Amino acid sequence: MAVRRSIRPSLRSWGGSAPWRWTGATRDRGRTSKETVLRLARRGNGRYLLAIDLIGIVIAAYLALALRFDRISGPLMVPSFPLIVFLLLTVRTATNVRLGLYSRRWRYASVPELERIVGAVAVGSLFSIAVFYGTAWAQGGAWVDGFPRSFWPIELLLSVAILGGVRFGIRAAADGVPSQALQTATDRRATLLYGAGNAGVLMARSAQRHPGAGVQPVGFLDDDPSQAGGIVAGLRVFGGLGSMERAVAETGAKTLLITMPSAPGSAVRRAVEAAMALGLEVRTVPSVTDLLDGSVDAYRVRSVRVEDLLRRPMVTEHAAGVEEIIRDRTVVITGGGGSIGSELARQVFAIGPRRLVLVDRAESPLYLILRELETRRDRGQGSGELRAHLANVASHAAMERLIADEAPSVIFHAAAYKHVPMMEEHPSDAAYVNMGGTQVLLDAAAAAGVDRFVFVSTDKAVRPSSVMGASKRIAEMLVADAARRTGRPYVSVRFGNVLGSTGSVVPIFQAQLENGEPLTITHPDMTRFFMAIPEAAWLILDAAALGRDGDLFVLDMGDPIRIVDLARDLVRLAGRDPDSQPFETVGLRPGEKLHEDLFYDREHVEPTASPKVLRAVSSRPAADVREHVRQLLTLASGENEAALREAMLDYVRVMDDAAPESEPIGASDRRDLVAIDIAQGQRAGAAAR
Repeated sequence: MAVRRSIRPSLRSWGGSAPWRWTGATRDRGRTSKETVLRLARRGNGRYLLAIDLIGIVIAAYLALALRFDRISGPLMVPSFPLIVFLLLTVRTATNVRLGLYSRRWRYASVPELERIVGAVAVGSLFSIAVFYGTAWAQGGAWVDGFPRSFWPIELLLSVAILGGVRFGIRAAADGVPSQALQTATDRRATLLYGAGNAGVLMARSAQRHPGAGVQPVGFLDDDPSQAGGIVAGLRVFGGLGSMERAVAETGAKTLLITMPSAPGSAVRRAVEAAMALGLEVRTVPSVTDLLDGSVDAYRVRSVRVEDLLRRPMVTEHAAGVEEIIRDRTVVITGGGGSIGSELARQVFAIGPRRLVLVDRAESPLYLILRELETRRDRGQGSGELRAHLANVASHAAMERLIADEAPSVIFHAAAYKHVPMMEEHPSDAAYVNMGGTQVLLDAAAAAGVDRFVFVSTDKAVRPSSVMGASKRIAEMLVADAARRTGRPYVSVRFGNVLGSTGSVVPIFQAQLENGEPLTITHPDMTRFFMAIPEAAWLILDAAALGRDGDLFVLDMGDPIRIVDLARDLVRLAGRDPDSQPFETVGLRPGEKLHEDLFYDREHVEPTASPKVLRAVSSRPAADVREHVRQLLTLASGENEAALREAMLDYVRVMDDAAPESEPIGASDRRDLVAIDIAQGQRAGAAAR
């Protein structure tokens, strides 16, 4: 608005003509000419581009002959010149239309579009040559005699230059003309980009095109010594992290943007610590698991999260067979509104199932993920029919009807009660959902002939000390038993904690930091295995494709992490000093262990085709495990929770640890021990009543 108010007096004093020596008017005039080019590209489905190309084809033909004869009147020396022009206009127009040169958005042109232009021109030249000499041969015409054959390569190069120049001129104009909504952006922070690779270049260009994103690139940092001192995307590369202080002094940078989506957590941590030491705000592009659509732009910049500091090298290609079991198939995901279930839904939907069916008891999370997937489909980031079912996985009638009606090819069973202390107070609910729900779903899958079943388990199922862990371990046994009965690849996938899931430790710490409260630590030495949610879902899909009947897969979680170290990282990312942050040790809660395990000692670990998916081989469960579970569920009445808890834990111990590895416990011995445990639980329940 300020520019317009300044121009109006000039228009009155100069009789309607603005003084072009004034920079504001000059800038507006230049902007107007660029916007005209953009309008030209958008209007009339390429009609304007077609008109320009027709003129360009004539010019290219004329110049080719002029250059060949080294005189401007050269074309006049060729009697067949009008025929040549007509031929080129006809053939090139048809070829360009066929190869899409008038249907693409040229404001985003890049190398693939240049290849398309060169290809279209080359094909047009070949057809023109064939028609020209073929017609002359058929008619026995002498009018081709003396026609310079060098005309064709010269004309080809000129056509590429003219057609490509027009289209990349549109791209250049687009880069220089931010949208009207963004022209008022003033809050742009001088930003150093750490990482001068492909993602860094894309980010620099996106930030230059979109000032409203608030990122003003002023230079690069990169640990590759060969990059130092060079120019990338028009910006100087100062060197590695050791050059950060000098780069900040020379550019006045206020922010460090980490533009390495696949960088390991150690590299991110070093960058964060170096930037914070200089008082810089630290931002990052999303990790590679969040960039499955391949897009990198300035609007996707976000704050560094704790999972970035723990990031591991990510497998970016699925194991063989993942697309085969998902694409154009019907897929059911239980717990579709939860942390793992919703991420599985995103990744499955991106592959392109015929139908994706989400099941959950929680209305709002189910509604939100459904809306998100619909938006992704509108943006071309997923495909397939979407269905949502509000249902309880422990309901026989609901699951039998749902699975029979949907007839899925694969079921991902992620629905479960998972919070350890809460399940210690509600063992009946844990048994009813985690054990009973899994058995109900397995029965429905077997009856409907479902090809694959994938059960999402937990590291707490290994030597469990909690009801939640015991219920998950028993569910693993049920899956292995169903695989044995059906001969189908029904498998379990076991892994540790996922960062950022609902109710997990990270959101709790973040809320305590925002409220100015001490961070509550259960024990200074407590450790847990952690993994980002997208990586966990990615590897679950791999396990689904690799599965044989009864397989138990364990995801490679890396090294366990101390909870107190995780808390200190969160404090540091919040811009505070971890040494001055108050911590409060509250002790282990009911059911919790100081350390978790991923394997039993007797489980034999094998690698698979996916480097981060391991196969744990152990003995098969008891043949009558379903009957044992039915007996345990008779205790899940809520009348004596302590008895049920002990019965579940005892059952797992009997099944997994009662006999030496060299002498597996027999089925009759298992039945006797289980019967004793359950009978004791039933008597305890009767006494309580």
